[in-house]
Amino acid sequence: MDPRKDYYATLGVLPSAEPIVIRAAYPALAQRYHPDRHSASTGDDLQKRMAELNEAYEVLSNDATRREYDKARGTGAFSADPYFTQSAESEPTDSDPLEHDWAIALRYYPDIANLARRLSRISWRLGYAFRAHLLDAKAFENRAAIADALEKEFLRSYFGENEALLAFARHLIERGHKAAARALNEAVRILGSNVNSERVIGQITADFDLNGEKAAAMRARQQVIVKCCASCRAIVTAHPLYSFIHRLTT
Repeated sequence: MDPRKDYYATLGVLPSAEPIVIRAAYPALAQRYHPDRHSASTGDDLQKRMAELNEAYEVLSNDATRREYDKARGTGAFSADPYFTQSAESEPTDSDPLEHDWAIALRYYPDIANLARRLSRISWRLGYAFRAHLLDAKAFENRAAIADALEKEFLRSYFGENEALLAFARHLIERGHKAAARALNEAVRILGSNVNSERVIGQITADFDLNGEKAAAMRARQQVIVKCCASCRAIVTAHPLYSFIHRLTT
């Protein structure tokens, strides 16, 4: 057991994942990476991935070792490197043991494709864990709530509780700026989520030349959809990205 490693990210699950989610994610990924499914030229790489999966599953599938790992790991924002790395190891393999069952599920719940795609923007592992969980738990009626909970918990686990930083993280992920999202994760992990959000957002915007998105952000600001409050029908002008967009356009 190595508390410096993020076993949850290795399996593409979150720290609060129920045992059923871990049990669903592991075999699906293990089949995907099994050396028998690939050419000999990729054998060493696949063996390394299988070893990482086995180590993560061995720790997280046992209640006692999982508690020990969580205690040693501590609290706070964790490193999101396994999600945002740009290396070849971050990409899925061609083999997909869930393909047949997922195709059948899509015939009855076509909207799950968009839900899985949304999570895959963060990481294919997270999207894959969502698919594995739905198929294993037969939880299709709760599909939207499960996807929302996964996304929300991911953002808070790796970017803290600061609402401005969470909105910025969501913006970066939706735009495909994974390197910038990784930098934001590192900033929150090292500086804490109580850090001055303006300072962090400004630095990352400069480091990754995100000012080039000013025009796009302005259009997005103009197209923000106002929502009506369900209780009093008052117009709600707040939007998760509003603060970030305002900073870019003013």
